[in-house]
Amino acid sequence: MISNKVLLVIICSLAFFSNTLALAEVSSDLTVSSPLKVRRFLLATCFKKADDFNKEILVATTNLSIAKALIIIAKAIPNPVYNLLYGWGPAWEYIVAGNNQQFGWTQEIQILGRRSKKTNVANANYFQIAFQVEAIRFNVHNQVRRAYIDLAAAHAYENAIKIQVGNSQKLLSITQKRFAVGKASGLEIEQAKLTSMQIAVLQNQAIGKLIKASTQLCKLMGETPYNDEIIDVDEKAIFNLAGEFNALDPAVRREIPPLAKLLPAAWVNRNDLKTLIQQAYTDKKSLVLAKTQRLPDPFIGFNYMFSTYKPYQPQYFLPGVKVPQQPGYLFTYGQELPLFYQYQGQIDQAKNTWLQDFKQNDLLKSQIALDIVLAYEALLSLKANLDKYQNELLPSSFKVCQLSRRGYELGKTDLITALLSQQQYMQLIFSYFDTIVAYHNAWADLEKAIGLPLINS
Repeated sequence: MISNKVLLVIICSLAFFSNTLALAEVSSDLTVSSPLKVRRFLLATCFKKADDFNKEILVATTNLSIAKALIIIAKAIPNPVYNLLYGWGPAWEYIVAGNNQQFGWTQEIQILGRRSKKTNVANANYFQIAFQVEAIRFNVHNQVRRAYIDLAAAHAYENAIKIQVGNSQKLLSITQKRFAVGKASGLEIEQAKLTSMQIAVLQNQAIGKLIKASTQLCKLMGETPYNDEIIDVDEKAIFNLAGEFNALDPAVRREIPPLAKLLPAAWVNRNDLKTLIQQAYTDKKSLVLAKTQRLPDPFIGFNYMFSTYKPYQPQYFLPGVKVPQQPGYLFTYGQELPLFYQYQGQIDQAKNTWLQDFKQNDLLKSQIALDIVLAYEALLSLKANLDKYQNELLPSSFKVCQLSRRGYELGKTDLITALLSQQQYMQLIFSYFDTIVAYHNAWADLEKAIGLPLINS
């Protein structure tokens, strides 16, 4: 005899299950009715599109044109300065005033090889920016790889949920058959339905993950997403579990390089380290240029002078005698005299900046070594966990899930046992996928720490 309290709980549960089912159906209708554009990309295609259209790379690339223009500026010979002195009025008309008109030009003379030293600084700066562009390009590629693996994981997540939907439907069908012969209660049917509805909710979450991962990949490829889109990927094999979800993808068994070889590789391949070394070289050239300021550039000028006097000035010359023209030449020389200040501040600034580069170089090398060790140890740990999932956890969980479902069908176990084993198996699959993502992100971390692609796919 069922008590009133138990009966009330069953009625409330049935009402809750009915409402949840209605909401799931509405959500499913909304999901299906949303038109989604689907494209398929290889990882290599994503890299190519990022090279061509990624906004961060495009902005960085424009700096090369700016640096090239600075080289042209540094090589330029200073233009001469034209000057004209032309007056009018009695002061320039009568010879007694003695004012001449004049025109000429002044030219700056760069001494101590200043122009070539400026060119050296500009050239060094150009190569520094080139290293910066390559560092940004590599970093974008690293982000593309991470976004691509997240998208592949989202597809695998969705596929796993579809499989679990089928498993839940099988379990519900078994429960309904047992109920038809009086071996299962109505509560068991509602519990099986609830499990199916919960998985239906996960399907909507899976679509949201797909759209989010697709949008992130679009951004890295230089696209501006204006609508919902799901991008398909070709390299899904990293999440494939052959047969009964018990075959590890061969890519996961990739040999990890020895730790002793990674640090020397980083010294050669890290573009940000190359940038810093080139920065030190540029600052060294800037110091050489700053020292030339001790002797400033002179300015040499040449002027032609001529008169515009009235031709006849009887008060100063005999009547009828014409005032003669009085041309002349004027040479000028001007130069700053560094008597009170010899540009010690500029020279000290350039020298200390150059010395600071060496300390920054040591700091970056220390950080590189730390990043390599941490990424390497994380990679080893995750690889061991993947082997554990592959060889022990997933096969055992799948077997338990099958046996518990079969046992419930034969009446040897209860529904709760079958539901728990199915839920545990699904959680293990999702954890396995998360571990694969973490594993490939650890590869990406190691690539970033070394500055060299380690995975070709």
